[in-house]
Amino acid sequence: MGTFTFPRPTKNHWRGTRHAAMKAVELFTPQMYVTCMGTGVLAVLLNRNPYQFRGLETISTVVFVLDLVLFTTITLTFFTRWIMFPAPTRKMFDSDVDQTTYLSCGTIAAATLVELVTLIPGTHWHNWGYAAYALWWAAVVLSLFAGSVVYWILIRDEEVHLGNLSPTLLYPVTGILATSASGAVVVSYNTDIGPGLGVGVAVVSYLLLGMGFFLAVLTLTAYFTRLLTNQTPDPKKIAAQFIPVAALANAAYAFDELGYVAGPKKRLLQTFGKGPTAVSGVGDGMYAMGIVWSLMCWGFSVYWMIIGFLTFFSDAKKSKFSLYTWSAAYPIGAFGVACTQFAEGFDSTAFRVVSTIICIFSVIYWLFLVVYTLPLLISGELLLQNGRHKGEEEEEEEEGVRDGEGDGGGSSRRTTSDV
Repeated sequence: MGTFTFPRPTKNHWRGTRHAAMKAVELFTPQMYVTCMGTGVLAVLLNRNPYQFRGLETISTVVFVLDLVLFTTITLTFFTRWIMFPAPTRKMFDSDVDQTTYLSCGTIAAATLVELVTLIPGTHWHNWGYAAYALWWAAVVLSLFAGSVVYWILIRDEEVHLGNLSPTLLYPVTGILATSASGAVVVSYNTDIGPGLGVGVAVVSYLLLGMGFFLAVLTLTAYFTRLLTNQTPDPKKIAAQFIPVAALANAAYAFDELGYVAGPKKRLLQTFGKGPTAVSGVGDGMYAMGIVWSLMCWGFSVYWMIIGFLTFFSDAKKSKFSLYTWSAAYPIGAFGVACTQFAEGFDSTAFRVVSTIICIFSVIYWLFLVVYTLPLLISGELLLQNGRHKGEEEEEEEEGVRDGEGDGGGSSRRTTSDV
């Protein structure tokens, strides 16, 4: 973080742009959801921290409310863009792989909000558990739709090759895995729903876990091949190297928590009492399996965490602050939440200390991001200037494609931004 200089915008883009508010809506991208993701996971970390002190729960609630406001504002703004500027919006997704994958960030942010609704109002206010239950099913539909449609768009309309593979390709599967993890939270901490509803959530969460985990392995295999053959992406996107950590940390949490509620915590299948799965040994077996798989996923995430920090220390001097810098906030936070779960399952002082260190680091990093983002937002550079530069780059790329076709050459129709 010390390599970045504090942003001092020299121009007020709101005053220098005609119809600035409408232009900001036209240039608005789903990448803004990364701010919501980082804020939401910070609230979860604060709420689940093993070393609670007086006032920490209140702080986590304030961050939760801020996350809710961010999510609502970003969603309404993005839908306004779809309605008012449908052609430029379709053009953006038709020309930029990264922005296509960022569509799934809304799913991750929504899944995190479901966790927070379960952990905060769901455990304090009557009947909020049912609201969390209903919201989780909405998140399931959203994650399946976003995860499937984003990959379908890339398969059908994009000539993806190793040279333009980006870690943002993991966002669709991260959305699926985050929804699975939030389902585990709903079953574990929701006291309003009974075993019948809980079993349904657990089964679907396992289905999402299987879908997301193996898709993540496939995507990581392709991306690792890209790293070996083409090196890391542009230094502007060094924080994005942490994205694989998010997918694997969510998988680790889901494996552990789902096994925990099936086994010693709630004896969910035994309480449900229907079918051969009601035998107590089934729940214990699922818990044992969950521990093993969660530790393996967590170990894999440690490796990608190391790769992320090595990339950061190697390329930080070549980078500058941008919205991409928010990309590391959610993965590091999700990694900390997984450590918190291990601290509870193993009654481990080591994991409690590690999760607390990550929580403190996440708070510092989030404050750093906010301090650097606010001047860019107030000056309009974040919404107007950056979006205008992106649009100009896309137009130049399209002109290059047309020139190449006129010369008899071929070119890929879609590009990745800053890869």
